[in-house]
Amino acid sequence: MAGPLSGIVVLDFTWALAGPYGAMVLADLGAEVWKIEARHANEKRRGNGPWVHDVSTYFFSVNRGKQSLMLDLKAPEAKEIVERLVRRADVLTENFSPGTMERLGFGYEAMSAINPGLVYASTSGFGQTGPYRSRGAVDIIVQGMGGLMSTTGHESDPLPSRAGYSIGDMSAGMFTAIGVLSALVERQTSGLGQQVDVAMLDSQVALMENPIVRYFGTGEVQPRAGLRHPLSTPHQALPASDGWIAVAGVKDINWPLFCGMIGADELAVDERFSENALRTQNYAILEPLLFEATRQKTKAEWIEELGPHFLIGPLNNIAEMAADPQVAARDMIVELPTWTGGTLKVSNTPVKHSRTRGGAERGAPKPGEHSASILEGVGYTSDEVSALVERGVVGVEPAAE
Repeated sequence: MAGPLSGIVVLDFTWALAGPYGAMVLADLGAEVWKIEARHANEKRRGNGPWVHDVSTYFFSVNRGKQSLMLDLKAPEAKEIVERLVRRADVLTENFSPGTMERLGFGYEAMSAINPGLVYASTSGFGQTGPYRSRGAVDIIVQGMGGLMSTTGHESDPLPSRAGYSIGDMSAGMFTAIGVLSALVERQTSGLGQQVDVAMLDSQVALMENPIVRYFGTGEVQPRAGLRHPLSTPHQALPASDGWIAVAGVKDINWPLFCGMIGADELAVDERFSENALRTQNYAILEPLLFEATRQKTKAEWIEELGPHFLIGPLNNIAEMAADPQVAARDMIVELPTWTGGTLKVSNTPVKHSRTRGGAERGAPKPGEHSASILEGVGYTSDEVSALVERGVVGVEPAAE
């Protein structure tokens, strides 16, 4: 069953993580994504390891479902090739430093002149405008600059903490996909494309919505809250005898019930904990008392007993999450083939459509696997493609190590 973006063609110039992730979202939703790779591409040059079945797992995880065209963008012939591709494309995605595509001759103004309906999505560290426009950025830079690292980690630890996965990159990729989709919808009315400008830093600021409104409303700068919510108590991770659980939904009205169920009735009548604001204010006193109570039973016991009354779940590691029956029921882990003959399991798209299914179905392509078919699809003859390959402009096989 075709995905909801079936018929949409994306010309993908992205590399590393933020850009490829956004283009992969579009591929998962059914778009045909033509990934432009460097003429000398091979698995060792594509991305980081570990390499499994001689495939870069880093590259594989964010480039599934795409088609690969290896092209020397600096070759004189590249201009005509890209122009032909752009005439056929609905969307162009790129995440070079601002100005790079213009220097190559493939900037927004030039490409939109060829195809006025083109949606041109640019993802970068700081966006196409502003004093930091020309600066480079990677995930940890925007996690730091965007305030995330200042709120992550345990409150008693003097060290800031990076979030455990690359949310700085991936949030920018998701916002890029949202920008592309909204521009495609608007194009149905105007008939025109436009440039979508997404910055990694902007994306982090957008996700800090509650700390920002609290700061401007009260002057409070949110500190690190570690395993708990900064405003609600208890709304946090708690230790069980065999691991950790996460508990929420304990309000003033059901605080006595919670205390009774964990065997700590004395906490319910302690004035220091009688309402949420006091529990939060006196958390340093409350925490060891809660921990002592919840360590008396297993995760499964607490989930069974507290589940009918409060929001609760296990604190899973990656292996436990991947084995969760709810994750399996939602097809969130899928096994895809590698071009080398193996398979790799990856996370699936969380977007479920009732008619136009979509989702991850194909692995990442072999470098240059689709060079000939893409070029022939935009009007090149097989002889012309062979000549471009002979001159080193186009690649159809991975480069030697």
